[in-house]
Amino acid sequence: MRSLTWAGLALLALAVSLAPPAHAESPDFRSLNTRFVTRTESRLDLGGEQFRFAGTNIYWLGLDENVGGVGYPTFFRIRDALDTAKAMGMTVVRSHMLASTGNELSILPSKEEGFNERAFDTVDYAIAYAGSIGIRLVLPLTDEWSYYHGGHRDFTDPYGLPSPAFYTDERVIADYQAYVEHVMHRVNPLTGLAYNADPTIMAWEFGNELEGMTLDWLTANTARFRQWAPRQLIAAGRRFDIDPDTLAVPGIDIVDVHYYPPTAERVRADAATVTGAGKVYLAGEYASTSATKDLLTPLAGDRNVTGLLSWSLFGHGDRNGFVQHDDGFTLHYPGDDERMRASVEAQMAFAEQLGDGRPVRVGPPLITQVGKRAGLNELRWRGTAGASGYVVEHRSHGRWTSAHEGTLSDNQTPWIDPVARGDVTYRVVPVDRHGRRGHASEPMRVTGAQIVLIDPLQTTGLASGHENVTITPDGARADGSAWMSWSSPGLRRVRFDLAGRPRVRVQVSDDGSGWRTVPHESGNGQVTADAEGAGHVRVSWSGRTGLTRATLWSADPAPVTSPPAASAPLTPAPGAQGVLGSPAFSWEPAAGAGYYTLTVSGHADLSDPVLSATALTTTEYATTGGLEPGVTYYWQVTAVNAAGRTSGSVASFTTRPLPTAPAVVDDFSSYADSAHLARTYVRNANGDQITPRLQPGKAMRLDYSLGSAGYAGVTRTFSPSLDLWGHQGLELRLSGTGGPAKITIQFVTGGVYFEHTLDAAPDGTVRIPFTEFDHPGWAGSGPLDLTRFEQLSFYVGGGPGDGTLTVDEVTAYPTA
Repeated sequence: MRSLTWAGLALLALAVSLAPPAHAESPDFRSLNTRFVTRTESRLDLGGEQFRFAGTNIYWLGLDENVGGVGYPTFFRIRDALDTAKAMGMTVVRSHMLASTGNELSILPSKEEGFNERAFDTVDYAIAYAGSIGIRLVLPLTDEWSYYHGGHRDFTDPYGLPSPAFYTDERVIADYQAYVEHVMHRVNPLTGLAYNADPTIMAWEFGNELEGMTLDWLTANTARFRQWAPRQLIAAGRRFDIDPDTLAVPGIDIVDVHYYPPTAERVRADAATVTGAGKVYLAGEYASTSATKDLLTPLAGDRNVTGLLSWSLFGHGDRNGFVQHDDGFTLHYPGDDERMRASVEAQMAFAEQLGDGRPVRVGPPLITQVGKRAGLNELRWRGTAGASGYVVEHRSHGRWTSAHEGTLSDNQTPWIDPVARGDVTYRVVPVDRHGRRGHASEPMRVTGAQIVLIDPLQTTGLASGHENVTITPDGARADGSAWMSWSSPGLRRVRFDLAGRPRVRVQVSDDGSGWRTVPHESGNGQVTADAEGAGHVRVSWSGRTGLTRATLWSADPAPVTSPPAASAPLTPAPGAQGVLGSPAFSWEPAAGAGYYTLTVSGHADLSDPVLSATALTTTEYATTGGLEPGVTYYWQVTAVNAAGRTSGSVASFTTRPLPTAPAVVDDFSSYADSAHLARTYVRNANGDQITPRLQPGKAMRLDYSLGSAGYAGVTRTFSPSLDLWGHQGLELRLSGTGGPAKITIQFVTGGVYFEHTLDAAPDGTVRIPFTEFDHPGWAGSGPLDLTRFEQLSFYVGGGPGDGTLTVDEVTAYPTA
């Protein structure tokens, strides 16, 4: 894609991205939030009743760094994420959309450049749309941390000052206040309301996790905020604990505390402290991985807890699947795995307990591409908020029929149709968590020799993921006219959806340089034209609104005329012995293959298969269920395309038998002295003091002194990692003095953390099955890969005090 200047891109975006879709109902920005949330001492009120809520963080609504680098999120992604929060029963969203300083895309790139009005477009839209669906917002105004969207150092750096000067230097304070004043008084063109007059903005927060706030700074800024936004609330908080100064300033309404991970005891204690000071308590962030019914159910019954907001929600991508984020706390609905699904269900149950859960009928998905894979149709669709799954339906003539068994998830796009051939029409039907069908997507028809691309034009960067297609935003002119071009071999037909009544011209080109105008038909907000088999097409328009969607039908770029070649097995290698019970199969790619079918059986003739997987589009498959140990299996891969199927040779392998003896993890017999032991078991520097010592008889004694951190621990890293496959759990001898409240055994396999906590140290041998280990609340999820046992840790925790913990004979025990 050719680059544009920011000015050109801004003009193009105004003509394209901000135009409401002609094919769907335009958003109605009339707000459901007609009353302000108010505070009565330590509670919030709305319409005369206490206002408590479930919520989440969607930090990226103004500026995003998760899709192709830093950029403005598309209006679809904004709507979809907010709709997802709504579908989960959430009524409040916290977002960093106004913590936006210090880069060319932010609201305030620099003091010298002044405010960037373009950056307000997504903010205006997010606020207006949130109000239209009844969601309220908590908006931090800067950030302790120097992330892509900016932070409080953007106010100190221009003066060459250290970051603590944010709270003391009068010039910096004045700049921060000027920024806030400008933001609060901005009039949203979509609602006609100034931000400080919009009930959708429930609370302004001084900043995210500000660590250096002083009593004088809080008092002065509270007075200013109260003057500029008298009907909205003021929130303050820092990371992980309660800032006592926030309890002392009368004008602060809400005290925000963050938890990674939370416990019900800690939340209830903090809520009691905050409400005891006459403030409203809010858990503004907590690890979504910790959201369980055990955590949230007791907090729903504690009226000191006004609200809990998980970190953090992401919605669907513009083209297919979900937007991904890598901090370990990403939340998608209905959940990517069992752990995330449990987190979603717990949060929805919490919302229902507070009276916020309301059924929402899911809207239509959007088919974004029907491509060809070796002549077979491959679909991509953009998901819809509130859908728990999808049914792809097709028809050649007559009635719609399901193209697969069960439902497909958002993570199963692109999806290949292993059956349909020739002319076929597709639609995608969403299904909600109760099995109810929602609105189907618009149907899309292709022939056996066609592919089709549907581009909703939410962003000019969307095309980068489309195979064989290049969308080029050639430019935008100062008179408001603009054009875009697409390049795809063998373009047959094009259709453009329009908003308003712009003047349109469609042109085609064989080489991308010499253009000729082709006739087009207009009607029902659409323009269609015959592309004459050209390699390029472009559409130009003029007017304040214009193009909202492009649909391009092209010839299949790689038609097939014969069945694929055969594929040969790679791993497990033919005749392999000692193969793990959950092997990863791989095979050579077969020329001309569209997909593969894998068959595994205990019989050489492949009868009664124990595993059969089809429509595999890669040359590898990882099993999820274990095969029987010590058994010989036979397997074969069949390559398939639109012209036929070809089976490869049958290979065999024998699985590893289960171990019959314990595996030593650490018996502490190899250490020369305590210094050697301490170099191997390294203290967690963030915890309290703990010292490993080698006991006579070769055991490890841990002398600890618990204080402010509340925990202490040591960790051993195994290099190379241990192979504990087939063992059932850990066995170890423990004894202690001083009575620590909790002892946690933690390990890492394949980069994934697991842990189990004992309430006290037993005086003797303890066995802990691997099934009783779970992911820590602060860590991500993943499989238990005992072939890569990489790390072992011991932690003690509880109230202040000294004690010892002795550990000996750590083994992995086999099946009895």
